[in-house]
Amino acid sequence: MKRHLNTSYRLVWNHITGTLVVASELARSRGKGAGVAVALSLAAVTSVPALAADTVVQAGETVSGGTLTNHDNQIVFGTVNGMTISTGLEYGPDNEANTGGQWVQDGGTANKTTVTSGGLQRVNPGGSVSDTVISAGGGQSLQGRAVNTTLNGGEQWMHEGAIATGTVINDKGWQVVKPGTVATDTVVNTGAEGGPDAENGDTGQFVRGDAVRTTINKNGRQIVRTEGTANTTVVYAGGDQTVYGHALDTTLNGGYQYVHNGGTASDTVVNSDGWQIVKNGGVAGNTTVNQKGRLQVDAGGTATNVTLKQGGALVTSTAATVTGINRLGAFSVVEGKADNVVLENGGRLDVLTGHTATNTRVDDGGTLDVRNGGAATTVSIGNGGVLLADSGAAVSGTRSDGKAFRIGGGQADALMLGKGSSFTLNAGDTATDTTVNGGLFTARGGTLAGTTTLNNGAILTLSGKTVNNDTLTIREGDALLQGGSLTGNGSVEKSGSGTLTVSNTTLTQKAVNLNEGTLTLNDSTVTTDVIAQRGTALKLTGSTVLNGAIDPTNVTLAS
Repeated sequence: MKRHLNTSYRLVWNHITGTLVVASELARSRGKGAGVAVALSLAAVTSVPALAADTVVQAGETVSGGTLTNHDNQIVFGTVNGMTISTGLEYGPDNEANTGGQWVQDGGTANKTTVTSGGLQRVNPGGSVSDTVISAGGGQSLQGRAVNTTLNGGEQWMHEGAIATGTVINDKGWQVVKPGTVATDTVVNTGAEGGPDAENGDTGQFVRGDAVRTTINKNGRQIVRTEGTANTTVVYAGGDQTVYGHALDTTLNGGYQYVHNGGTASDTVVNSDGWQIVKNGGVAGNTTVNQKGRLQVDAGGTATNVTLKQGGALVTSTAATVTGINRLGAFSVVEGKADNVVLENGGRLDVLTGHTATNTRVDDGGTLDVRNGGAATTVSIGNGGVLLADSGAAVSGTRSDGKAFRIGGGQADALMLGKGSSFTLNAGDTATDTTVNGGLFTARGGTLAGTTTLNNGAILTLSGKTVNNDTLTIREGDALLQGGSLTGNGSVEKSGSGTLTVSNTTLTQKAVNLNEGTLTLNDSTVTTDVIAQRGTALKLTGSTVLNGAIDPTNVTLAS
């Protein structure tokens, strides 16, 4: 909102002489001589014909209605109601060189003012205004008090000593709360249109002073700079609070709070669909995460005295610092060691290389990601829990069915990979008795031992040469075997009514037993005998080559 209009004069109050001084050095366009200053007593200002457009409302006087245009000034010591201001921003927004518009002085009051594009309402110390509506291109420079200002694309600049109560910031409006000022009961409806934590320019609420009891609605954003403080803020879904300074007693009712490097957040309550994100160098204390709320602590971030209620989510890694209590008791993530962490409803713990986790509970919607070289012991995976690992990690614990599993030393035993889970078998390593129930199993070479089971949308992705000398079985639903090559003296067993699709794979096995359902071979080279039961179907698509016998010969063939 940059405005550069030519001003015609400057009207300045001289505190020493008790007079108004009109400096007309830029007044040639209005027919006045340049470089002339005239001292006028307050009583005489409104009676001078040359200054008929420059009015003073005396103490005790009430004026209603009117419009200020073309560099007019209205100096208010009394009361003005219903004025429209369309001038005053000759030098652009929040510029002390601006001289036109309405000046509300010590003891003066202006009510129900409308400020349009190019208009300026200046409220000096001791002045007060109420129910001002400021449109795009207009502004209010505040050193006194303002109540119930509405910014419909307009701007409110609060200078030291200013107090603003009940400001409503609508589409592309901007409230600047400078040091030494207080904004209370503000409603923010703009600022976040560019997406979460994005820099959207001069919109929303910008806090370098104190903001108290702010409500941030959908598309609203409050930015709390280093020297600023926000107290008792409520953030609803679609709104967010960005903190570089201090935020106290924030409630996230579906909204987001971003705590940046150097920022602090104390006593935040994260309710359903709310999200507190503590970034590298940010600090959060005494956060409470209720059901379906989420606390994310990035690497280098710190959150202490956290209360994680049942159904709340913690998202972090062993490179962060997090302490608090959950439904199992005290938990911690400190200096690369995580203990007693509960993961559910979108919660996630990344155990990085060289770091450890003990006593981790992974329930429905939770994810434990153990990187190559990381270690997690005494892991308990419940129904809907997700494990991400490879054979270079060390992981041990119990599956959702209560059976023990283990990954370590290049060997994986009795893994069960549910939907969303993923395990990577590295070249030279072995996976024994792996069950994939809708998850992803990637073999970059290595050996499949025992019974490998694919169920319910499971995917086995091969990269390089993988050996199977035992049994690969498909029991329930559909499954996909893709890429690479599967060799060895083992067999493939297909049961259930679903479809096993072998795609872009070189498959060399002793036999494929098609007991139920459909086997689809797509763009693959298959060297095996297919033993099919009556009622099953074998489909060959693309450039598939099948080398081997089909028994019986009356199996349904399709291409």
